[in-house]
Amino acid sequence: MSIIDDPQETVDLDPSRIFGDESRELLRDIESKGWPGRRLSSLIAREPELLKASAEAESVGHLYVPTTLGGKAAAEMAGTRSDGRVLSLSLDGEIVDPGFLAAWLNTEQGTASRRRAIRASSRGTFINALRSDASSLMRWADELIVPVPDHGTQLALSSADVRLLSFEAALSAQRESVWASPEGAEDVVNRIAGAFDDSLSSWLDHLPYPVASALWTAETASTAGEQQRAYIHAWEAIVTFHATVLLSASRTDPGSRSGVEAGIRQTLNEKHLSIERASFGTWVVIIERVTKELRSALEAGSADEVARIRRAFGGLTQTGIERLTSKEFVKKINEVNTKRNRWLGHTGYTSEEEWRRQVLSLQGDLSELRQILGTVWTQLLLVRAGGSKLRRDGRVQAAEVAVGTRSPFKIKEFSVGEEMVDGELYLVRDESESPLRLGQFVQLRAAPRDAQYTTYFYNRTEGASVRMVSYQQGFDSEIQDDVEGFRSDFGGLALG
Repeated sequence: MSIIDDPQETVDLDPSRIFGDESRELLRDIESKGWPGRRLSSLIAREPELLKASAEAESVGHLYVPTTLGGKAAAEMAGTRSDGRVLSLSLDGEIVDPGFLAAWLNTEQGTASRRRAIRASSRGTFINALRSDASSLMRWADELIVPVPDHGTQLALSSADVRLLSFEAALSAQRESVWASPEGAEDVVNRIAGAFDDSLSSWLDHLPYPVASALWTAETASTAGEQQRAYIHAWEAIVTFHATVLLSASRTDPGSRSGVEAGIRQTLNEKHLSIERASFGTWVVIIERVTKELRSALEAGSADEVARIRRAFGGLTQTGIERLTSKEFVKKINEVNTKRNRWLGHTGYTSEEEWRRQVLSLQGDLSELRQILGTVWTQLLLVRAGGSKLRRDGRVQAAEVAVGTRSPFKIKEFSVGEEMVDGELYLVRDESESPLRLGQFVQLRAAPRDAQYTTYFYNRTEGASVRMVSYQQGFDSEIQDDVEGFRSDFGGLALG
């Protein structure tokens, strides 16, 4: 209210002073692009209208959003791909373009914003679906944060999204044509491959060093046979690293740790596997069990439970955690394990052509893995902790950022809630309340003469020692370490 002249009511359209930590993080990311963030309620001309997906609806100036996270936001009803209820929103066309807003709401950020709005505006038992009463619908619109860049930027991004969707449709059509005319398959692939040739190489620059360096060894191998073996080793690095990450995160909750690890140990025993002789299959079992537990917890939808899990992953977004724990991820590593067992079990002659076919297959698996994981490893960074200092505004800690294929690593400062142990590996993002300490199954060892790092992965126990192997080119392939230093990492997985 104003105390000068006539009373006036001021409506604050800036959500940053009201929303909690999750929304502040979303706003910070939006504003880092130079865009203002706004409540959707400030951009609509009238109250949201609830429709069935089969209903006829206007298309000009409207946005359609399914009431659950299934389906897509779209500027036309048919584009929602929903068979349930859909919200019809009449937008202020002078401020926001429906095509832009629909495209953004389908991104990882947009999905996170939709999820948060549904959770905040729902009541009762079912907190993953929007209620149909008018107050809940307006509350949802008020809780949904969206970016509002200038109109030119909106139109440019909307147009780019439409073009990319058309490329996707064209690619699907080309894929179908291969089966209609098999003799032209190679020509079709050759025409399209150029657009994707550097995609895997550029991806390596954003991956944690233990994975990126193993993949770089595979990419630079000189023969198809060497490449095949190196890619299999790289996949072993991938599953070991991700199993270690997931296991480390699950161990931040002492209450559930023992039950999860007992279940893993039982499954390993049933499959004649063990942590003492860790195979590809061992890590797959760990990933399967931990991801199942985490998916169940996330699907329960409790805000407190989601916050606990995010804290366990160093503050990674819920969408990022869902990618790391997805059924698609588990399915992919199982598919690769099947190929690995089949190819390594074949002891006969393998032609150069067959080597190349296997390499292409493993590269295809990597492309699919990239789609599954999305931006997880650009959000959450692997670091080797350094010194810290306490300032008035909180603790700041320096760390070597172990990302990409090259070392020595760049040093960056992070604002953290809990201090990281100097020299240890962590997964962290700036302003992580609790960085995730990585278990010792993955280690970086430095050569003092040149500060270059070699990654070693736990392989097996041998008496009083453990065997650690490296998949990097030009380095000793294995080292021995004292088994006593790994007792806590074995935890409830050990046979006893």
